[in-house]
Amino acid sequence: MIPRREKIFYGMGDLSANIMFGAISFFLLYFMMNVAGLNEVYTGFVFVIAKGWDAITDYLMGRISDKTKSKYGKRRVYMLFGAIPFGVAFMLLWLTPDVSDQIAKFIYFTFAYVLFCTTWTIVYVPYTALTANMTQDYDERTSLNTVRIIMANIGLLMGAALFALLADGPESIFYKLFGSYQKAYAMSGFVFGLAAIIIMWLCARNIKERVDHSEENKAGFFRTLKEFFKLKEFRNTTLYYLMSMIGFDVIMAVFIFLVNDSLGFGGGDDSMLFVALPLVVAISSAIVWEKLSNRFSKHQVYAGACVYISVVLIACIFIPAQSYLALLIVCALVGFGMSAIQILPWASLPDVVEIDEYHNGVRREGAYYGIISFLYKVASGISIAIVTWVLGAVGYNEGAATQTETAKMAIRLVIGILPGIIFLLSIIFAYRAKINRKEFNRVKEELMLRKQNK
Repeated sequence: MIPRREKIFYGMGDLSANIMFGAISFFLLYFMMNVAGLNEVYTGFVFVIAKGWDAITDYLMGRISDKTKSKYGKRRVYMLFGAIPFGVAFMLLWLTPDVSDQIAKFIYFTFAYVLFCTTWTIVYVPYTALTANMTQDYDERTSLNTVRIIMANIGLLMGAALFALLADGPESIFYKLFGSYQKAYAMSGFVFGLAAIIIMWLCARNIKERVDHSEENKAGFFRTLKEFFKLKEFRNTTLYYLMSMIGFDVIMAVFIFLVNDSLGFGGGDDSMLFVALPLVVAISSAIVWEKLSNRFSKHQVYAGACVYISVVLIACIFIPAQSYLALLIVCALVGFGMSAIQILPWASLPDVVEIDEYHNGVRREGAYYGIISFLYKVASGISIAIVTWVLGAVGYNEGAATQTETAKMAIRLVIGILPGIIFLLSIIFAYRAKINRKEFNRVKEELMLRKQNK
């Protein structure tokens, strides 16, 4: 059993990462278009290029961490020494270059985002692979990932709600202090980057790698990918995970547009409240979903959560402008379903490591999580770029005080329908991916016998 203290410190890794991820997911697209003044076409390509580069490096980093041997472990070493560049690169994302030329802005933000994605890969790919290194217990992994997702949502809460309080709108703290949105966002980036550095370092210092039966993976990228895709557990678990993540990417990318543009709220305290509420509810309800997944199967609980949240999201189309109560109710209802759709796919991912070892005779957590991250980054970059271009196509005008009615309705439709479709489709793969407790324990026992007979 992993001590509760260690689980909390492990979760702090996602607390650190999600302080950044929350700010990026909720505000970076809005910042680039409305504060830095980069048009929607160039902004879309910034995301495609950065995520494409990020995807390539994820697999390489996974392989590197599999081969690493140090007194700090296979994965922890990258968290310890990568924490500072991780935070500094985040700070650079929120600086607005003092130029008016669109090409120059495009080059700067592409460079800054690529740099951040590189440091993210160095730290976060080894971190995600740690679940499989910390325990091989089926239920302990669910418990570990429950703590992790709770901490991740606290990070999202800090990275999104507090960021809104500091930088978003004329009522935000740093805007009042500096009288400039550009300075407000830059200062917020500095504060959050520094916090992320400290928290990631504390995580790495206080966790242990207990499971290390890795053998050198001599197969190249394409052979490794082929061997993974031959496993139905890999194919379906990956698709169900990817679709759950992409659905939330769309929600987070468009949410501030919904609050500020479609519903007419002014940012600052308003944005903080509306961003914070679903995350607080998600944190509070995480234990409910963990207990349900222990009583029923993971895929059944996940399916119920997907249907629930898809229905709730439709309400975004009909919320009256500037209706605090209606938006608060929808935010709270969405938050209740969020934790299930986050926890259960993450709890299922590490089980595929043993399935792969069972069939292919090699344990390769880093390569596995690298490929998972590679596929996610490609899909995420394309999906966010498409959302950006759709907004441009319907007449969204970056930096404008008010938007056309067509643009406002498009924002409502994107957040109200698209994520729900993605979540509902993911249920198919969740059912196909199911790895039940009995089968997993049989595989684990067989692997132990093989090692004893060597």
